[in-house]
Amino acid sequence: MTQRSQNMRFDPQLRAKAPELKEAIKAFARHLTEQEASLGLRSRARKDEDRRKFALAVEAVTCNLLLLGLLRDNAALAAPLDNNVMWRAARYRNPVYGQHFRCLLGLMERLELIERTQTGYRISETSKAASLFEVVPGFERHFPKVTATSFCREQEPETLILKKSKGEKAAVVDYRDSPKTRQLRNQVRKINGHLLNADIDLADASTPVRLGDDGEVITTYRRTLRRTFNNESWHQGGRLAGGFWMTMPRKDRFQRIRLNGHPVVDVDYQQLFPRLAYVRARAPQPKGDLYDVIGDGTGRDGWKLLLNALLFTQRPLKRWPRGCSRHFPGMKLSQAVAHLKDKHQAISHLFGKGLGFELMFIESEMLIAVILHLFESGIPALPLHDAVLVPKPHAKIAKAAMEQAFCTRTGESRAFVKVEFSPVK
Repeated sequence: MTQRSQNMRFDPQLRAKAPELKEAIKAFARHLTEQEASLGLRSRARKDEDRRKFALAVEAVTCNLLLLGLLRDNAALAAPLDNNVMWRAARYRNPVYGQHFRCLLGLMERLELIERTQTGYRISETSKAASLFEVVPGFERHFPKVTATSFCREQEPETLILKKSKGEKAAVVDYRDSPKTRQLRNQVRKINGHLLNADIDLADASTPVRLGDDGEVITTYRRTLRRTFNNESWHQGGRLAGGFWMTMPRKDRFQRIRLNGHPVVDVDYQQLFPRLAYVRARAPQPKGDLYDVIGDGTGRDGWKLLLNALLFTQRPLKRWPRGCSRHFPGMKLSQAVAHLKDKHQAISHLFGKGLGFELMFIESEMLIAVILHLFESGIPALPLHDAVLVPKPHAKIAKAAMEQAFCTRTGESRAFVKVEFSPVK
């Protein structure tokens, strides 16, 4: 099997935008139905609802395969086939998925339109690795020539996600709606409405179509968001996710993203989680960089990882957090933790209490307040967990909005916000 650095994640919400592509896909769906009958794979015609779902699956699969062909990288299409995705809880169920989706991919394999290069395998009780598919040369001849602008993307069936625990593979919870969930969902829908109408562009149209860190294509049609909560609680987690800018390399955001035709600036909270921990401990905010533990500016990334791990863990750490030990050559974990406790005595009693997801919820609430305020003031803003990207001319306004949100939420008189200007002139 050919080695790849990354594969393109199947996007069930991908649709054809160009009229000629839409018509070609409809003709392709009819062709597949005819082939299915001639091969004896179906003895009777599909009912109207099943026919609609099959056509939707054909459109989504075709668009994904055509988009895959635009990538310069040696990538395959990673498509889920496990039961937990095909038949999710009703709230999260996607009409593209189901037995018709499996049958479609099987039919396309049999017709030698695609080739399966890896069969999905079990990772845990709740998740399974996706199967990998490659396009057989000549598949694109069935369709007009496409570019990234030939496609569009529909919003997720559900924008408010509740998970049992942390992590992308955590099982989702089929919750009942309440005034609280409707309020939270309406906030996300309002933000998505602003994003869909915003002037968001990527400079340098000649740049090849590329994948972000999550295996999703970096393109401006991926601009709507969802909000995910953790540990079966509406007061833990709550971060927004799904925007193309979130998995772009930091340098590329500055170089390529344009809002209202302007380069962007990054306006972000400084050391937000430990500062929120100081608020929880009712202790005064320290001056300076909270991640500069030794006092000489060394090992900052490692101290950041370790401090935030101590705020998230529910028990004393017995091993280094992933990717952390390399920042501390020659130092034991117990020594590093002792340094942090000495540096942050006022919040050391909060280490190992599992406070992190509560702090993340506060972070997300502040960011949502900022995003809505900026959009309602006529300023487009793209959220980045503890930061926002805004047009360069509006940097001061965004900074003031973030300071106000922090002070309002925490009762503090001062916020710690930094503006990083784009190197693009």
